[in-house]
This record gives sequence, C-alpha cells and structure tokens, in this order.
Amino acid sequence: MHRMFTCCFLLLFQSGSNIDYNMAEVDGRKTNPAGVGSADAAIFCGPCGDVKASSFCKDCHEYLCSSCTRCHERLDITKHHQLLKGSQFPSIYPTRQKMASESFEKCNNHPWEDIKIFCKTHHVLCCVACSVAMHEHCKKDFIPDIVQSYVAGAEYSKLQSDIQHLDQLGVQCQADIDRCMKELDELNWDEVDKLKKYKEYIMKYLNKRENELIAEMQQLHDHDLSLLKDIQARLKTWQSDLGDAKAKLQSHQQSTYKLFLTAKRTLALVDQLQESLYDMQQQTRYQHYELVKDDHMEKILTDTTGLASLKSADVEGETGNWTMFYLGLTPIKLFYF
Repeated sequence: MHRMFTCCFLLLFQSGSNIDYNMAEVDGRKTNPAGVGSADAAIFCGPCGDVKASSFCKDCHEYLCSSCTRCHERLDITKHHQLLKGSQFPSIYPTRQKMASESFEKCNNHPWEDIKIFCKTHHVLCCVACSVAMHEHCKKDFIPDIVQSYVAGAEYSKLQSDIQHLDQLGVQCQADIDRCMKELDELNWDEVDKLKKYKEYIMKYLNKRENELIAEMQQLHDHDLSLLKDIQARLKTWQSDLGDAKAKLQSHQQSTYKLFLTAKRTLALVDQLQESLYDMQQQTRYQHYELVKDDHMEKILTDTTGLASLKSADVEGETGNWTMFYLGLTPIKLFYF
C-alpha cells in the first residue's frame, strides 16, 4: 500500500512539474546482471525499487510494477499516458542505457531516491521527491539526459580551463612563497649582521670615550700626586731643619751662655719653619672630580628603543603586489535537499 501511494504521489506531481519529460526519465533503478540489452535483464519498478516492472510509461519515462500501473491508469492526470506492456514492454530504453553502467548518488533527505534532477532556478542537485516537493515550478534538467552534452559543453570546458589556470597559479604561488622564504632568511641574516656591526661601532666609541676619560682622570691624578710629593719632599727638609734646631738647643743645656746664643738664633728659624709649614698645609690638597653620566646616554639606556629599532618597509617582489585573481566563474553553491 505504501509503495502504491508513493508511486501515485510522485506521478501526480511529476506531470505538473516543469521537467521536460520528452528528454528525461524519472528513475533509473534497474538491475542488469546479464549486461545492458540482454534478454535476461531484470527491470524493476522505478517508484518501488525492488518489485519487477510490468509496464513502461512513455510519457513519464518510468518503469512501473503492476500495482503502480493500476494506479497510473486510474489517476485523471496520468490515465491518458501511453503504457507499454507485454510484447511492447521495452527491455532497454535509450535514455536509461546512457547511465546504466553508472551508480547514482542517494538523496540525503530521501535515501531511497537517486539524485537525478538539477534545478536551474536554484542551482540545486536533488531527487525526484525533492523536485516535486520544493521545486515544482522551477526550471529543471534531468541529469542522465544532459551529462553527455554537459561534458562536451562550454561550461565544463571552461571549468577545466579554470582549474588548470588555478593549478598554474598555485604553482606560481608556491614559487613566490619559496622565494619569499629565501629572501626572508637573507633579510634576517643581513639585518642581524647590521645590528652586530652597529653594536661593534658603538662599543668602539664607548671604549674610546672610556680611554679618554681614564686618561683625563689619570692626568688629574698625576698632577695632584706630583704636587703632594713635592710638598712631601719639602716637609722632609722642614723636619730636618727642625730636628737640627732641637739638637742644638739640647746640646747647650749645660752652658747657659751658648744656650742663650743658640736660642736667639733659633727664634728666627722657628718663624721661618712656621711660615713654611703653614704654606705646605695650605698646599696639601688635591683636585676633587666626579664622574657625571651623560644625559643623552642615560636617556638611551632607559629607552626601550635604545641602540636601534625596526621599521617596516613594504617592498614589492618580482611578481609585484599581490592581487586577487577572479576567474569569472558564477558563484554557485550546490545544495543537497
């Protein structure tokens, strides 16, 4: 009962659809173990699938079992169709023969139905059930009837040409990637080498400034040290003179007369020694200095971009700027209902 209902439902809507049934068949389910055209070939009902066919509708291009045949003959919309039975029953039908050796894909929504319809209105691949339910008033092609002409047609030829062109572009893109990767490595090596050389240049400058500052500090040190050594030599002479005076006074402790004469003479010497000591005390000093850090250098050291920084540069390669390539294909997405 279910099979007969399916047959009547499909045939009722197929006759009202926009498919050109003079150029198409509705279903191609046929088992032909003996080969196409063999007298032993088993042909099954299109709507039922696993029931042997007993007639063929020339208007619908459909093989029908006995139940579907009776339904076909009773429906007002199909009862005038020409049915071939008995000796007129075709074991091979030309449009079916073209696809006999190929297996059909099944519809996702109707797994028992083959995908045989292409809706030109919505660019959709579908089965007969989908065609009747959702594309009844659309322009459609029956796939088994158009595959040969499509393969030989302009659209498929252009598709092959576009794919070949895309393949060439892919090869060129890979070549560009390889070239860019090589240039990228070379760029990295060159810039790292520049950085190292720049660092060496800076280090040479810093070493030069360090040596200059050390030399300047050494000069100040040597100058002041020379002065202190000179004072030190004078102090030794001064100490010697003072020691002599003390010794003379000590030697005349037994004779007040000679002690008096020596004391009077020593008074003038003491005045001289006192002045000389004061003078040496005034000169006993050195020039104080302190290292002052350079403001510019301090700013560089605290700056995150100190030493150097990177600047992006857009450089065109041998192939020029990258551009989008448009093949001119109609953006069609195929849906399976």
